[in-house]
Amino acid sequence: DIGLAYINHLVEKGEYDLAARKCQKILGKNTELWEFEVYKFKEIGQLKAISRYLPRRDPVLKPLIYEMVLHEFLESDYEGFATLIKEWPGDLYNNTIIVQAVVDHLKKDPQNRTLLQTLAELYTYDQRYGRALEIYLTLRHKDVFQLIHKHNLFSSIRDKIVLLMDFDSEKAVDMLLDNEDKISIDRVVEELENRPELQHVYLHKLFKRDHHKGQRYHEKQISLYAEYDRPNLLPFLRDSTHCPLEKALEICQERNFVEETVYLLSRMGNSRSALKMIMEELQDVDKAIEFAKEQDDGELWEDLILYSIDKPPFITGLLNNIGTHVDPILLIHRIKEGMEIPNLRDSLVKILQDYNLQILLREGCKKILVADSLSLLKKMHRTQMKGVLVDEENICESCLSPILPSDASKTFSVVVFHCRHMFHRECLPVSNTVSSVQFCNICSAKHRGPGSAVLEMKK
Repeated sequence: DIGLAYINHLVEKGEYDLAARKCQKILGKNTELWEFEVYKFKEIGQLKAISRYLPRRDPVLKPLIYEMVLHEFLESDYEGFATLIKEWPGDLYNNTIIVQAVVDHLKKDPQNRTLLQTLAELYTYDQRYGRALEIYLTLRHKDVFQLIHKHNLFSSIRDKIVLLMDFDSEKAVDMLLDNEDKISIDRVVEELENRPELQHVYLHKLFKRDHHKGQRYHEKQISLYAEYDRPNLLPFLRDSTHCPLEKALEICQERNFVEETVYLLSRMGNSRSALKMIMEELQDVDKAIEFAKEQDDGELWEDLILYSIDKPPFITGLLNNIGTHVDPILLIHRIKEGMEIPNLRDSLVKILQDYNLQILLREGCKKILVADSLSLLKKMHRTQMKGVLVDEENICESCLSPILPSDASKTFSVVVFHCRHMFHRECLPVSNTVSSVQFCNICSAKHRGPGSAVLEMKK
């Protein structure tokens, strides 16, 4: 009674916050007294003052009490209302009633971000995640992807893929690709059909992850790369094994994409047209030479020389670069007498230097080859000169009987070649040659070359 009197005294003095704070100690766990005091605060228009101190666990008041406080904030303080929704557990009040109240207020102010975010949180408490997701996407809320993962809302975003991509295309694509089993590639591409720039972002990242998963869309991707991401068109054409080359060539020629057209022509086997395009469209002798080196085709070099023969800058480039691929004399003989060629002396000096370098390289390779051959020959000789184990398990390659006699006291004569074939002396065929050197007739018949000197065992 003294405590209640003290609370009344503080209220009469206008110290509402202190009076509300004292309620925690004075009222304790008595729900009836709590509810009585809340109504008193409502009568004097101070529900906001007591809202911070209302019990939320042990005891819990009637839902009507909390709803009354929330309605008070909703009428005059959206920020305070949002704070209470975040702080109070969702089971303190009837969620449906509060949601309806917020929806009614949004009809008056449909773009109010505080109310929209609070409504999304209320939907989340009520496990109406699809509704919450729509609001988070509208607000471009940073937690939208966390909400999808936490509550497995992939079925709810099937028709919201464009919104997700508009919000954060990188995060959205990563999430979609990580969860292909829940949202198929075909579904995503279909949803993005009217937003080709977003479709390109998705398919490009899919291609980077796996060159084969989206192969049915590679034809579509040619146009998408050409329209939105030309720098990655050529790498795509190089890496894709499912790209229709004729379609790609048509698109690149329509847009006058020279580098891409050159690559496609060479890939389709039309190297001469590709080289002609480099020379006529790009006017780049270095690129033409590099292309001819890659193709390693004598006819291409001939075409390049013929095209360059009346263009001094091209001749200089050829003289500087073809020495290791084509005989420079073929080019020099065709140069018209009296033609001025820039830096001709330097080019000739370079040709001579390249020639000397080739000679040095060949001599070095020859020395290495001779040294290696000698080393291996010595190694083979040492190996062949080692002893050979002969025991009762070995057989004569001619008569197929054991090479050693069963009676060790008997005399025997065995011939063992370095190829490890063994014969009884009497089983060896008589040599028709004057030389006393014998050869393994098995290895000779198989054209393996002659066996070297033999090991002969006698007893």
